[in-house]
Amino acid sequence: MRKLTTELATVFKNDWKILLIFSFPAVLLGGFGLSQLNILNAGNLFSLSVLKWMGEFLFLGLCLSLLQLVGIKNKFVLTVIAFFYYWTVIADAVLLLYFRERFGAKYVNTLQGGDYAFLTDWRVLTCFALLFLFCAIIIWKFFTPSSRKTALKRTTWCISGLVLLWGASYLLPFYHSYLLPPSLVYTGRALFAKKPTPIFTAETIPLAKQYNVFSAQQTPVGKNYKRVILIASESLSNKYLHHFNPNIPAEASKELDQLFENNPSASLKHVSLSTLYGLTVIFTSHPYAQLSFENKYPISLVKELKKKGYETAFLRGANETYMDENILFQNAGFDKIIGATYFQTREDYKKYLNWWGLLDRKLFDYAVEFLEEKKQEPVFLTLLTVDTHVPLGRLDYLGETYREIDHKFYDVPTLPRAFGRFGQDVQRFLNKLEEAGLWDEDTLLLVMPDHPSYSNTPTDALFKPFLPEFDNLPFIIVTKNKITAPLTDNVLASQLDIAPTILDLLNLEIPRGMFGHSLFDLNAQRSVFDIKEDYAVITTENGQKVIPLNSSRSTDKPLLDLMRTFYFPR
Repeated sequence: MRKLTTELATVFKNDWKILLIFSFPAVLLGGFGLSQLNILNAGNLFSLSVLKWMGEFLFLGLCLSLLQLVGIKNKFVLTVIAFFYYWTVIADAVLLLYFRERFGAKYVNTLQGGDYAFLTDWRVLTCFALLFLFCAIIIWKFFTPSSRKTALKRTTWCISGLVLLWGASYLLPFYHSYLLPPSLVYTGRALFAKKPTPIFTAETIPLAKQYNVFSAQQTPVGKNYKRVILIASESLSNKYLHHFNPNIPAEASKELDQLFENNPSASLKHVSLSTLYGLTVIFTSHPYAQLSFENKYPISLVKELKKKGYETAFLRGANETYMDENILFQNAGFDKIIGATYFQTREDYKKYLNWWGLLDRKLFDYAVEFLEEKKQEPVFLTLLTVDTHVPLGRLDYLGETYREIDHKFYDVPTLPRAFGRFGQDVQRFLNKLEEAGLWDEDTLLLVMPDHPSYSNTPTDALFKPFLPEFDNLPFIIVTKNKITAPLTDNVLASQLDIAPTILDLLNLEIPRGMFGHSLFDLNAQRSVFDIKEDYAVITTENGQKVIPLNSSRSTDKPLLDLMRTFYFPR
């Protein structure tokens, strides 16, 4: 034992201090992750901290040894490498703050298409400078070059330690899968993970019955609407409506509150935390969004409407090629995908393009124009807005005027202000439909978010005391002749229920591959399947279960197979 201790002391003599300090930010990230997931307690924090610190220490020790083996010992070069590594840790922390998910494959593609001018803001530059300074101070103070022989020995010890730790961490399968891997490992593993493929096994049949999925029923509420308009508001959450959150000034969310209170409405649990994934869940009523779009949407609300003769069009303010969504949504069943690239060719619209894309107000104007051209045809139109994009909403409304709100959080760009203006735009859109003769008994309007927003900066005071319902999604059904049938008050109503509800409203059969139920089905038992980057949270009336998607446990396999099922026998 003494010989082993002496060996380790010799191998890590030059580096233990720098590795110990450099491991600390990742331990903080792990604790923050526990808190964001609402599973922080003393036992979890202790076990995660010990394993995370050991893992990060060994991983960084391995990286440092490999750099020294190839001859990289220059302190400035090492500072730059450390800076970029901690940039990934910061990305993880920011995404945990906004989305309650780590940085992974699903977000790498989102780095295209946005306005990243904020990176030149003095506050952001100050943060980067402080991060670089942190790395430089630690390296200049504690780094001492080691010989190649010592670096080779340290490499062997680090690899051996990581293998042992990898095995031991299986005692904590969720943390092993989600919070323990270093940021680079986590993201790299997600990028190169095997794509999910559909599956169906005999064990799925009784499990589907247990969770009451693939069993949606129609109700008597339906009729043949000619125009179906789905408004997907970027990042809308209950917390931005005075109806749910009294800290929001009543005047600020007046239009959205009135729509929610005067029409059939529901508060839905979310099953996704980014646009592509949120819209995919809305269109498919299937929680495994990646499984859907990587297999060309085996089931889709849009395809069902297309079969019934609806022209299907997707309008968005942002670039239509963002994350290849022009291709993916065509696979989902849309005949046309129209976005910023098209609006750039129109003199009457291109002056309203900046930031993430076309001003929402002008997107609504184009929707009226599109619907007028198709006045005699059945149309399913989805609009995806951009003005309420995190972190602050649109910064410049390009001369358009809105009702101003006399409140300190509404006199500068903030998400609450952006959602207040979104409500005004929706009301203006309804008025324009009326003026154009498009708002009649054959028109169905649906207002909902694509996903929730966890961004409270810099308006955190508006969301205290925090209520769990604040992160739910408002869902509103608007018709000229108000629907009087009640919607379910089941607390497990979720995004999975949107597609079955729309099909029910249109008196169309609901495909057996859908997980949700019509919101007009008051007796349906509901289950919420919330699939994250690499784990799933399944909630029923009997409790909650967390399963890593790469779990090899025999007890988890049937449930994982259920979540990979599209086709189900009648």
